[in-house]
Formats: sequence, structure tokens, C-alpha cells
Amino acid sequence: MEIKTMAGWHEFAEKNSNGSWDKYCKPGDLVGEDVYDYFLDVLPPRSMERGYLQVGEPHSHQANIITRKWQATYATFRRVEKGIWMYCGNCFAGMTWDADAASSSLEGFLKVTYRIEGSQRICRPRLVCKDGFSVSVQAGEDFQCAPREHRPDGDYESVELGNPSGLEELLVPYAEDKDNLLKTAYPYVPVELLKVVIEVHGGLYG
Repeated sequence: MEIKTMAGWHEFAEKNSNGSWDKYCKPGDLVGEDVYDYFLDVLPPRSMERGYLQVGEPHSHQANIITRKWQATYATFRRVEKGIWMYCGNCFAGMTWDADAASSSLEGFLKVTYRIEGSQRICRPRLVCKDGFSVSVQAGEDFQCAPREHRPDGDYESVELGNPSGLEELLVPYAEDKDNLLKTAYPYVPVELLKVVIEVHGGLYG
């Protein structure tokens, strides 16, 4: 995979009228240590831990799908290995998923909320719709979904839902416990059906 560098960014900017960082580098791209050093020196960091950096100046303000509040986003980097970092996009404080991609589509949500630390897969945040309906959406080797594997690209045919915030008739046929619909799992829910549910509830919050 290509490693984005400062030299590459400068070359890109010379050839394009809008040579901004976000035009050159997309969430998920790998970058070199020189890029990390540049953003580290631009301003005092907003957040900085071992293997994690958020640039100090907000990129934008938008709705957070988890907190349902209007919050600032920051250019964010996460170390992949020595000298190599991943650009996570413009993320909310303390997070590593691109705010725009997470609220643009279900596929975007599944892709940007994928995360593994060491051998441990980190659960995705709850998916929240504009009318307030929310539900746990999980997929990977540990869940009842298809394909049943960790997929960083978020490309699934079905996913496992759980603990919806309210009754949703479209999902009832998939409930494991039909006597406790708000506190049960919904295995192998087709992604296309979940898209319909999201539209019924006004679309993704964001």
C-alpha cells in the first residue's frame, strides 16, 4: 500500500488547484513519520497518547452519532507500526473514526467503526437514526453475520443487531427472544433490510 508523505503532498498541491490535505489523503491511508511530525508541530495537540494524535485546531463541527451532540472534529492519526501511521480522517475528540464517513451510509458506518487492538476486536458504537431510534450493529468473527469474518471494508450481507431502543416491526422476525424484543439479539439481519429501517427512522444521525 502507498505511504503518503510530505513530499507527495507538496507534489500533489503543485498539480491541483485545491491541493488540501483532505484531497490528498483519505481516511484509512497510511502516512510516514514526516507527516506525523508535521501535524504534531502545527499546533499543540488536541489529544495525544502513545500511538495516537489529534491535531489541535478543529476541522469542522458536526453531529456526533454516538452522543447526538454538535461537536468539533480533528485530524486524527493512529500508529500502525514503527514509522507508519494511519490517517483516520476528521474524528471527534478521543475517537478514531471519520465523522463524515460514519454518517454518510451504513457501509460507511461499518467501515470506519471497524477497529482491532492487538488480537481484540473493539465493538462498534450504537447506530443512531435522526428520530432517536438506535440499535447495536455488530459484525465479525464473534457475531452472527455473513460473511462471518472481520472485514475492514465493512462489506457484509447481513449483520447482528441487538437491544434496539424501541420496537421496530421490520426486525421482529429476526429476534431471538420475541418476548423481550428490546433486550435480545437479532442475528443475520440483511444489510438491505437494515437500510430500509434506517430510512424509516429518518436516516443516519449526522
